[in-house]
Amino acid sequence: MRRRSALENKRRSVLRLLFLGVMTFVAGCEIPQAPGELWWDVDLNVPFGVRTYGLWELAEPDSVLRESGSGVGMTEDSALYFSAWAELSAALGDSLYASGINRRIERRVTALQIPLDYDTLLAYSLGRLNPEIATLHGTTQNLPVHSLEGTIALPYPGQYDSMEVDTGTAMVVLVNRLAYGITDVEVRAGSKLVAEIPSLARDQQAVITADLSTARLGSSFELELSAIGSGGTGIVVDSASRLSATLVTDTVTASRFYGFLPEQYVVRDSTVGIEQQHVIDLAIIASGNMNVTVVNQTQFPDTVILRIPNLVSRLNDTLEVKRFLLPGDSDTTTISLAQFRLRPNGTETQTITGQIISHTPASTEHIVFEAGTERVYGRVEIDRLPMEYFEGTLRNLELTFDNLSVEIERPPQGWENARPLEVEARVHVEHGIGGMLDADMLARTSYLGNEIGETPLVINDLPLTEDTVAVIEYLAELLADYPDLLTATGSAVVNGEVALYNNTDVQIGLELRAGLAVRIEGEIEPVGTVERVETQDLQDIESGTALIKVWNHVPTSARCYVVADFDSANVLQGSGAAVDTLLDVVVVAPLVVNGMAEDTSYTELEVELTDTWLNYFRSNSFFVRTQISLSAQPGDSLVITGHDFVAVQPVAKIQYAVRPGDIE
Repeated sequence: MRRRSALENKRRSVLRLLFLGVMTFVAGCEIPQAPGELWWDVDLNVPFGVRTYGLWELAEPDSVLRESGSGVGMTEDSALYFSAWAELSAALGDSLYASGINRRIERRVTALQIPLDYDTLLAYSLGRLNPEIATLHGTTQNLPVHSLEGTIALPYPGQYDSMEVDTGTAMVVLVNRLAYGITDVEVRAGSKLVAEIPSLARDQQAVITADLSTARLGSSFELELSAIGSGGTGIVVDSASRLSATLVTDTVTASRFYGFLPEQYVVRDSTVGIEQQHVIDLAIIASGNMNVTVVNQTQFPDTVILRIPNLVSRLNDTLEVKRFLLPGDSDTTTISLAQFRLRPNGTETQTITGQIISHTPASTEHIVFEAGTERVYGRVEIDRLPMEYFEGTLRNLELTFDNLSVEIERPPQGWENARPLEVEARVHVEHGIGGMLDADMLARTSYLGNEIGETPLVINDLPLTEDTVAVIEYLAELLADYPDLLTATGSAVVNGEVALYNNTDVQIGLELRAGLAVRIEGEIEPVGTVERVETQDLQDIESGTALIKVWNHVPTSARCYVVADFDSANVLQGSGAAVDTLLDVVVVAPLVVNGMAEDTSYTELEVELTDTWLNYFRSNSFFVRTQISLSAQPGDSLVITGHDFVAVQPVAKIQYAVRPGDIE
């Protein structure tokens, strides 16, 4: 013990004197008269090495475990588990694309569009149909059966000299206003018989829709009507009586034509099938070009338009190529399809529509046309188009997960001897893209290069929606020993409705989770806590005891000991240095039911402090380590929860002698 300086001695004397005065006043004692006769004992309680080992201290949130790759977590019901993570991803890349197209869309000029628009009422009077009988006008006659024939020539609505109809129809409404019935009615348009009516009574009406194809029309549209008049007795002859015919026609096409060509505007649609594995509802094209060639192989100048309504630009414009071409001309244009939106038609069979539009102005001279090899056409050539965005239904999209190796941290110190009994794999979906995933994976664990376990993991119909988890049980062989490496490989097939970008990865987290229902194969000794105990002005300690209280809520017995040294490095666990042990006791186990602690056991003991330990408290400071270890018989199965704990509370009860010394 160091020598006190005179100043310190004087200060202590003053303090003791003041303390003496206070105690005398309070106790009512007389002050001893002789120097050195004044002293008394004070009891001090000094807590040291207090330690609570709660199992919840091991647990980390799932997000921390996933980031670090391994560790101990705790469920909402305080169940602890060991967790090892591997992140698996499969990049879509260019696995989503629109198939290439090479298609010719043609308007073969087999006919010209010729306006032949009539909505005309025609009157075939008896005077026109049979002039001989008409001369009997105003008389009553017994008329014999007689023929009726009449032709009305209608002017064309345009400057046509002649034509032969390729396609077209006419509607004829025929009403008999004669005084008698007719039979064997025939109606001809130009050279073609377009209607036959067996009979038509007086005031009876017939409606005929006639096909005009192959009808040859000269310089006018001639509608010829013939019939047999039935005649009869006592008939008043009226030359103005008639057969009324209403003619309704529209534009026709002509396979032969001579005259001034009317303006032509013709649209030809062509359905182009997409050889597509998946069903595209909407796709945004990432890159690629389309080559469009338009050709005019006619005798007329033509504005040729090729349009694809299923392809729309970012500005919402339909893809269209428009070129004015003289006879025999052609033009090729390359269009970048980047950022174009593709919306195919149909689901089971997906198609896009191509339109070729031919616009020929009216001619200023007579032309002669006869169907042959004339045509206007467009060719569309598209390479395979990668998609930046895909919305639709995947059909057996095959993906390969990147081979992955993840280093696993060793278990918390002291837990190396715990062996998990229940191990499961959990497959976590991180980002939802929609659809369903089937996967086959192979997981391996190893330690120091030696394989511990290997097992296939099969997942069926896992919804790829955020926070979905699939559980695969009974995988204890993967954690038969704590691994330092987890590897996983595998492939997957995705089906169903999705919405995703091409830079999307199908990401899943593969977690090996071992609930800490463990089988003890040795002693579990968590890291002890080193604490600095500071003591001042306790040099006059005379004696003391240590009262130790221990609470145990772990389903096994525990061992508790406290060691001390002036050097903190010496009391570190595993230092190998010689240290002083205050106590080393076995703490009894609580009541255990089904491997779980039902209550808390309590142990209290008192230990006399040796001179060595008294010297620690007489010093200014020293270091202690309170160590707790859990033990069980080999093969015991325990269930550890976050509620379990072991708490140690050592308190030094010290007798301190106060000796003021001589009062000067």
